[in-house]
Amino acid sequence: METKKKWSSPQAIVVMIIILVIFTYIGVDALLTKPQIKHDLIEVKGQYVELSDFLDNKVPEIDSTFQEHAKQISEQRSQITVLQETFSNLDEE
Repeated sequence: METKKKWSSPQAIVVMIIILVIFTYIGVDALLTKPQIKHDLIEVKGQYVELSDFLDNKVPEIDSTFQEHAKQISEQRSQITVLQETFSNLDEE
């Protein structure tokens, strides 16, 4: 008779409700949240592939632009050197 009384006490009912809520949450998480996470992961992988392809195309363009700028800077440096020599020759005269 005490066994029946234990399971019908308010504390036992509260504990059973808490356990039921926990298992319900686990079920909802397993059925709804995890597939959403997998979907998001697939979407992120797709975006990564797109970004990777974009960068594979753009990096050579950027590199060639930097090489062009380096060449122009070198030419400007030599022109500045010539100008400095010309001005120093004018100062001497």
